[in-house]
Amino acid sequence: SSREERGRRGGLALRGMSLIFRVEEVAEIDSTNDACRQRALQGEQAGLVIRADLQTKGRGRRGRDWSSPKGNLYTSLLLRPARPAGEIATLGFVAVLALGDAVQAILPPTIRVAHKWPNDLLLNGRKVSGILLETQAVPGAAPFVILGMGVNILSHPADTPYPVTDLLANGAALIQPRELLDRLLAAFAPAYAAWEQGGFAAIEPAWRRRAVGIGQPIEVRLQSGSLHGTFRDLDSDGALRLALPEGGERRISAGDVYFPSQAPGPSGG
Repeated sequence: SSREERGRRGGLALRGMSLIFRVEEVAEIDSTNDACRQRALQGEQAGLVIRADLQTKGRGRRGRDWSSPKGNLYTSLLLRPARPAGEIATLGFVAVLALGDAVQAILPPTIRVAHKWPNDLLLNGRKVSGILLETQAVPGAAPFVILGMGVNILSHPADTPYPVTDLLANGAALIQPRELLDRLLAAFAPAYAAWEQGGFAAIEPAWRRRAVGIGQPIEVRLQSGSLHGTFRDLDSDGALRLALPEGGERRISAGDVYFPSQAPGPSGG
């Protein structure tokens, strides 16, 4: 489009700031991510947002099921980022930063809102949301990204092997999913614009302000097994630097982080 042309000529910030959200709402859907992907493949421009009251086939990372009863937020955004493909994974940091800003405003000040690497949002140590990034390459064109987000507003699953919670349980004022989505998009737009212009470095300081676990002993669960060590720091691309007990360091780009106080079991979300 001409807006995209102007964005490319005028620098990344213009294109980021010109992302206009178009929200579509449905009562029930199999998966908002799948619906967004279909539209993207048909040429839909960035900024499409699909929200559903109910998902029948919601999913989390690594294909896990994501419980999707009514009353919570289930939404997906279509993005066509102006960043190299190798940086797309850091969009998860942008998403959780915006989520934290959106929910902190409606929570009592006694609730600690925290980021757990890479993109879990915790309320007093319990997970309240899920973020799923799916990237698809398109022959002859830039890849598109579907950013799926779920937030537990009224309820949370009871059978998870890690601590979970919802907004209501933390004293939040009752909020409708659409109102929370509007707050989320308002927080996401400037963070995304900053990321498009400056990459991960532009949003890392804000992510770190709520980060938990850096400098502490952690367990990282990978698809191939578990690693124990100390969360030394983040790398410049958002990867986790794990100091190993026997010495040396391991760079981890994807995995589930557990603190010693958390219950054992596979993560979801």
